[in-house]
Amino acid sequence: MDSHDKDNPVAEVLVAAGDCSEEDARAVLGLLERSFPADAGAGGAVQGGQAATVWSATLDAAKPTEPAEDRAAPVRLKDAVKVTLQGSPRAVEHVRAALAALFTVEDMGAVSGDQETEIELRVRSRS
Repeated sequence: MDSHDKDNPVAEVLVAAGDCSEEDARAVLGLLERSFPADAGAGGAVQGGQAATVWSATLDAAKPTEPAEDRAAPVRLKDAVKVTLQGSPRAVEHVRAALAALFTVEDMGAVSGDQETEIELRVRSRS
């Protein structure tokens, strides 16, 4: 068994941001990474590059740090960001709630399996 025991399971959520500028994607992923730091080696760094159309990060939703709504300055996005969350239903809901505390979130669709769920969201700055 890894460093997490059954009372504190790893709740990894793969987050992908796309259909937006790199600046907007990094803003959304950066806020989530501060709220849900990844374990060392979990691939928590934002991945993407100059020619990237999708940026991604892996978060550990079992260990939130500061509540997202306690941030001092709201983040303003230039345009809407398409965000896909994939992981266990409970972990995905934790990350979705963090996004909803900071942005206007529109549900675009969901696919659920036996142990995992994937949801697609459209995230915008609040008016």
